Amino acid sequence: MKSFLSVGAAVVALLGLSTLAVASTPSSENPPEECKPRRGEAIEKQVIPATPRTDAPSMGSADAKVTVEVWSDFECPFCARGADTVKALRETYGDQVRIVFRHNPLPSHKNARLAAAASMAAHEQGKFWEFHDAIFANQDTLDRAALEAVAVKLNLDVERFRRALDSSTWNNYVDMERTESQRRRVTAAPTFFVNGKAIVGAQPLSVFAQTIDAALAH
Repeated sequence: MKSFLSVGAAVVALLGLSTLAVASTPSSENPPEECKPRRGEAIEKQVIPATPRTDAPSMGSADAKVTVEVWSDFECPFCARGADTVKALRETYGDQVRIVFRHNPLPSHKNARLAAAASMAAHEQGKFWEFHDAIFANQDTLDRAALEAVAVKLNLDVERFRRALDSSTWNNYVDMERTESQRRRVTAAPTFFVNGKAIVGAQPLSVFAQTIDAALAH
């Protein structure tokens, strides 16, 4: 009986260590479950067709054989890693791959919705990707003053930027994106769709390469 209890204690200790390892993942805050990394998880879900959105920020040719749709949250630390993956995809594949950015600000991140609307106000002036990079690099300061400071740094028309944030236009856009993410069953941040195949979490480039290389080969 004593030996059995010792084995049980060892199992509990191992489980505790496993839980601690997940909880201690570096971030600027304690991320919610949907913002935690999922090791080795590249899930092919039932494909739910996207609602066409021609005004979503994008990079690359509309005729590219591969489209990578990125559902992301500017306040999520793992989405920042996902942004690094997007950069690596562009460096590796260039115009063979089209990147489309979609907004999925998590309710648990108090500034994520505002940051998403601000990025679209920058998009209105042709500076989405520059704004995207700047705010992912400074996730700890995404309040209104910090976002306006980024607009100044990027030489945006700041008054126009402020008017865009004060209007309901981009807040409504972001809310519609959240609704679409729920319809598409996007339950984690970041989530990518590579030609419709879901890849969940901040996965390494090699996970994306398997799907992209196969698509390009055809």
